[in-house]
Amino acid sequence: MSARQDVDVAEWVLSQPETVATLVGGSLVLGAAGFAVARWRRWPATPAVLAGCGLALALAVTLARAGGSFTLITTDPVGRCVGNGFSLAGSRERLNLLMLAPFAFFATVACRRPFAVFVVSGLFSGGVELVQAATGIGVCEEQDLYNNTIGAMAAVVLAVVSGVLVAALKRSKAERSQAERSQASSPDGQISRMTGFGGCAPVSSLVRASCHPTDLPPGYHTHQGGSPK
Repeated sequence: MSARQDVDVAEWVLSQPETVATLVGGSLVLGAAGFAVARWRRWPATPAVLAGCGLALALAVTLARAGGSFTLITTDPVGRCVGNGFSLAGSRERLNLLMLAPFAFFATVACRRPFAVFVVSGLFSGGVELVQAATGIGVCEEQDLYNNTIGAMAAVVLAVVSGVLVAALKRSKAERSQAERSQASSPDGQISRMTGFGGCAPVSSLVRASCHPTDLPPGYHTHQGGSPK
């Protein structure tokens, strides 16, 4: 596997005028749609917008082809599909693995419905392959469907794990804050804030009697009368 080769292929695909135009226009439209859905469903807006942009990226690299058209050339697109299996042998195969990952990750973060996002990703990939076969704008391959959906599944799992970790960190932080507030509101904590001497100060004989001599501030000593000397 050559990472440099993968980057070169990705740069070439994303440098095509049709791809760039579709990516920009699609990001504006689908990003706005993601924002509207997020407001309606009370989802986080930022990941919803990024999910829309991720979907625009997938459309741009699959259906925005130079010289392509959406003219129907067959009524049997399934019969035109190449029956091959999952593979990561070449740059195209590895990039297909990543094609739906941005959409799947951010959509899962936004809606917190991993299974639904995975199903939508699979349906989207299958739909793209059928359109490519029916119009000749691309080549319909089973391998693309496998790579797309497996990559989407990995992104969904990553989003779920990330969400669990973030929730655990927030819960731990909230528990620490609650413990600090409880300690501050306790009698010992209030005396500590009032006196600055760990809860013991020469405020009364009763308070001094409850304090260990080593807790008293420097310069204070107790004797039988109980008054500072």
